[in-house]
Amino acid sequence: MKNTQPTWQWEAGAVDENGEHIELSYGAAGKHPYESWTPIARLAKPKDHVFTVEWLLKPDAPRYEPMLTATRHDLDFYLVEKAEPNPWAYALYHCNTGVNMYSAVHWSYFPNGRAGKRQANTVIKLSAAQ
Repeated sequence: MKNTQPTWQWEAGAVDENGEHIELSYGAAGKHPYESWTPIARLAKPKDHVFTVEWLLKPDAPRYEPMLTATRHDLDFYLVEKAEPNPWAYALYHCNTGVNMYSAVHWSYFPNGRAGKRQANTVIKLSAAQ
């Protein structure tokens, strides 16, 4: 008998912003602070190998298409194609990687909901006067 990993997927649905989730935002980390990034989607912890993604932008608005395309690519890659044994754990790890900071799509973990503290990496700007 083969030991195969389950097939993971994501689908659109509602995500409780007051519960544990990951928020995906779009912006240039080196140029603009987190507060100015555009929230794109919320990602819930998976159930039966399916992640729920709540889109926060209108999917039919042409001006959002580059953001949505980049976000779909990230969701496909990190949750499905990477074939991690525990993609949720990997997504939490990804929230604090350099790749996440320098990508256009940023993943931020909210373990206690949107009102709680955000867990993600940040850009620290050093002043010239030290």
